[in-house]
Amino acid sequence: MTKSWHEMTALELGHLIEKRELDPIDLAQYFFDRIEEADPEQRIYVRLTKDRAMDEAKAASERAKLGTRRSPVDGVSISWKDLFDTAGVATEAGAKLLEGRTPTTDAECLQRATRAGLVCLGKTNMPDIAFSGIGVNAWTGTGPNPYDTEVDRVPGGSSAGAALSVARGLAAAGIGSDTAGSVRIPAAWCGITGLKTTHGLISLEGVVPLSYSQDTIGPLCKDVADANILNAILSGQPAADLEGASLEGVRILRATSQFDTLTDPVIMGKLKEGLGLLSAAGAEIVEGPVQAFDDVIELSTKNGSPAAIEACMMYGDRIKANPGGMYAPIEQRILAAENYSAVGITALFDGMKRMEKEYLQQVRGFDLVVGPTQPQHPPAIAPLLENVEAYLDATLMSISLTRLGNLLRLCATTLPCGLSEGFPVGMMLMSPAHTEGKLLRLSLAAERALAPLNA
Repeated sequence: MTKSWHEMTALELGHLIEKRELDPIDLAQYFFDRIEEADPEQRIYVRLTKDRAMDEAKAASERAKLGTRRSPVDGVSISWKDLFDTAGVATEAGAKLLEGRTPTTDAECLQRATRAGLVCLGKTNMPDIAFSGIGVNAWTGTGPNPYDTEVDRVPGGSSAGAALSVARGLAAAGIGSDTAGSVRIPAAWCGITGLKTTHGLISLEGVVPLSYSQDTIGPLCKDVADANILNAILSGQPAADLEGASLEGVRILRATSQFDTLTDPVIMGKLKEGLGLLSAAGAEIVEGPVQAFDDVIELSTKNGSPAAIEACMMYGDRIKANPGGMYAPIEQRILAAENYSAVGITALFDGMKRMEKEYLQQVRGFDLVVGPTQPQHPPAIAPLLENVEAYLDATLMSISLTRLGNLLRLCATTLPCGLSEGFPVGMMLMSPAHTEGKLLRLSLAAERALAPLNA
């Protein structure tokens, strides 16, 4: 059966453009028409960049005619989270505190994407300065999770609109950020693929910060091949060679630490079903603890999170000078960092460095460490807006497993692993820093093995 354009991957669309079977101008307009119909309240896209997009699409169309395309995805339309500076377009990072903030230049990674011919459709919704794993924004509204048509549930955050733009067929891919899970959480809850890159791999120049030591940039997309090409474009590094990707002889550790205690048994059951398919594809699956996971959570619980500490340093005075400039629970989380001691903060950052090394020793001999991306299904939105404690509990739940990769400076993917009780389950594959090439190859092999669960 022939797929519609919004069902295709970015690379599939790029291939049609290459063959002159699809004009980038028509593709951009197609997505704008779908956005107008599906997102009239602007809960997914907070603002569109139509003039820019059509100019970029026209240039891509001309390059296709001349045979001078700049990349395999030249002319493909994608979305950008509203914390990437976009010249002449408001970039407010979901916060009233930053209302009207309009940069004069593009973020460096957006510049790279533009040079590769990608078309910028617009800026996607997010919670205040990306400080929420559930994706709720009290000011701009929250696009609901696409897997429940009766109850509005969270999409996941903080790259909420980015995930929804892909899951709802309103962009070929979305670019988001991940500080404690903000690419992987919404990707998992919306049933798509996400890549959390190594800190520093993709430039943060021109990106509204939450935590300068933890923020990372990554794509949300339909498959691993798209994640690979987009990561290459954004980072300026060669794309990984995915040819011949296989799980034969690959050793995978299913981590029990944190994951077994926190995860709903029905979700864990689906994950194990997926691991059974990976085993059938040739992988050796071993179950066991990772002490560094327990230790880094204990350290962070005792001494505070890097994101809260650094956000308080950057925004604390402005928050106090402009009460109501951020959603109250987010203000509360940020300003709570003022209570941390200098000794505790020093112990936190020193301990994290030590635990990075301990983690590598503990998982030596394994190619991947795997666990569920999310421990629970997405909660309903309304109760979270009515009760601060419920909001905070849901937020901490959402980052409980993904933050391990940020605190220990790993790279990671989340892949769809079937449905449980009607909601997507994400399988998170983790690998040491700067091993994106290996991670993406093995993720592609895992994606193929998991295909029966996602059919």
